[in-house]
Amino acid sequence: MAYGTNPERRYSYGEVSDQDRREFLKALGIIVGGGVAGATLRDLRSEVSSGAAGGLAEMGKAVQDGLTGTLDATLLSEELTALTESFDRLPEIAAMGVPDAGASAYQSLTGPAWTINDHLSEVGFFASAEENLPAFTPEHIEETTRQLLHIDSLPATLSEVGFAEQEQTALVVNIVNVREQLSWWMATPDYPPADAVDDGVVHEYVAPLHQRAAEGALLWIDGLDHFLWQNDVLLTEEMIDNGLWDVKSMLGGYYLLGSAAHDLATSEITDEHLSALTSGSTAIMIIGQEFLRNDVIQITDDMRAPLEVSR
Repeated sequence: MAYGTNPERRYSYGEVSDQDRREFLKALGIIVGGGVAGATLRDLRSEVSSGAAGGLAEMGKAVQDGLTGTLDATLLSEELTALTESFDRLPEIAAMGVPDAGASAYQSLTGPAWTINDHLSEVGFFASAEENLPAFTPEHIEETTRQLLHIDSLPATLSEVGFAEQEQTALVVNIVNVREQLSWWMATPDYPPADAVDDGVVHEYVAPLHQRAAEGALLWIDGLDHFLWQNDVLLTEEMIDNGLWDVKSMLGGYYLLGSAAHDLATSEITDEHLSALTSGSTAIMIIGQEFLRNDVIQITDDMRAPLEVSR
């Protein structure tokens, strides 16, 4: 699986075209014939083998063994339930359009996820994930995606928070079709140190990869109320709609991460599925924030609302 995939043309906003499906399967080494086939997760599963999961199983066991604290199943269950209510509010936010001055509609979506985030950080989950899971190499993306398609509970988990079948497929297909975005994110130790190069980092101040992805997604969502209000005259309905898909994707990624942690706390997840869901959910959150920036934040002249349009 090579990079350089022209990601803007391959990103699915909740709907997967036949061309998107073909690109996804081609990247996994599967050449499909003519005709339009289904593109649900179950359809793709029938075309994609799970591959060897031994490496993922070893990694998942290492992630569990590397925890420095005990996961609280009750806390995770309560906050995941609260997070489902955030998804229930998305239609209301869509109908709202641009928030009023001082509104906190978007910020109100992330409270349960922040609580989960703090708990995962406290028990060393993020640190252990970075230490024991590879960054987003082509091989790891392919292995992770194949395994995701063969997690029986994945469609039901995403359905719990309102992802329709095509939207579920888009989340997984995007991991492969816009994988170039993922290659830009490295494990903290892999960044050059500040004392070696001008744009290096002080490693102790940089959070682990999966934590950076999770917190970055939540911070982008938290900042949208003020940003959208401030840039009201520049925004089009298409930009807002695309941004809402990005937000839903990021929240969906966090729901998958929190669900995996909960199932680990209750010993209801296999080691290979823990690896796949940790990497897969992180990938979804990275992709969502990368495209939120493209869709809404970095407004260019060719995408902004016409000057004569006013609300």
